[in-house]
Amino acid sequence: MHRISDRRVRQYWDEQHVLAGRMKTDARIPQPEPHCCDSNGILWDVAAVYPKSATWRETLPSAFVFDGPVVSITSSIEAALAP
Repeated sequence: MHRISDRRVRQYWDEQHVLAGRMKTDARIPQPEPHCCDSNGILWDVAAVYPKSATWRETLPSAFVFDGPVVSITSSIEAALAP
């Protein structure tokens, strides 16, 4: 959280990999394919930025930033969050 100081940013510790599994299962075009972050079929240290109008329902919306590790894509996240 200290890398990106924006009140909209949330960090999750997903010990049981529930959110990670859902993010992987619901991934679809036009969401970009991550260039990293898959360890034994589980997503880790991935960042997702969703459109302002996105609503999480039966399936997650497509993210327009979906990659990691977070330390490597901080500038992409900040650019996506910029006004």
